[in-house]
Amino acid sequence: MDNTIPWRLLLALTVLPLLAAAVDLPQLNIWSGQDHKLDFQAQESWLLLAEHDRRLDGQAGPGQVVVRLPSLVAGSTEKAKLIVDGQPVARIVIWSPKILAGLEADLADARRTVADALTGQGLLQSKRTKAADRAVSVVAAPTQARPEGLSLLFAERRDLPVAIESRWSDVAFGSSTQPGRLGVIYDDKEQIIYDRGNLTYVVLSEKRLAVHKAKSRLIILTPDFDFQNIDNIVLLKSLIKEHQP
Repeated sequence: MDNTIPWRLLLALTVLPLLAAAVDLPQLNIWSGQDHKLDFQAQESWLLLAEHDRRLDGQAGPGQVVVRLPSLVAGSTEKAKLIVDGQPVARIVIWSPKILAGLEADLADARRTVADALTGQGLLQSKRTKAADRAVSVVAAPTQARPEGLSLLFAERRDLPVAIESRWSDVAFGSSTQPGRLGVIYDDKEQIIYDRGNLTYVVLSEKRLAVHKAKSRLIILTPDFDFQNIDNIVLLKSLIKEHQP
């Protein structure tokens, strides 16, 4: 009786555990165009490999993993896998220095520091001539939320608590990798957004009043929103793309 394991089965038994491990790898966001110290220590070597095992960076010898990559074109990304001492340890998403490139918003009512931070990340001032045509607006107070489209409020502590008005029929919320300060109370007695929670953002949505009218949404972001934290900017990009009309 031949007890030899067929080579195809042997290959499958070898590859499947590696694929399963790759699926479970943590995903890390990094900016291109600057050095990134990652929380990995190599004993022998490390490699950063793009698709088709194209080498992006790496080092032979022991030491902390420090990734150095040239700047990507504004708005572009590249995916890679980090290999430390021969083992995959993380999936890496590499972003251009201008992550918000390709998105635009009305910044007329935004606080100047907020507008400068957003444009520094690549967001464009809307060139549309009519306010109603501006799908995304950055406002400085909850009362400035537009009747249509998406409004973004980067709250200050003095703005809180915010009463959730009756026009907002739906409430959603979430956090980035860096917890925020927002909290929500939504019951029969009280409907407010307050300081001293751990949420990064709260999304308030208005019911669609007619088929032809876009739903209005207000996203309130935590007072300690860090524009230099890449995970925050990636989150902001996804929120805008998800909720803009």
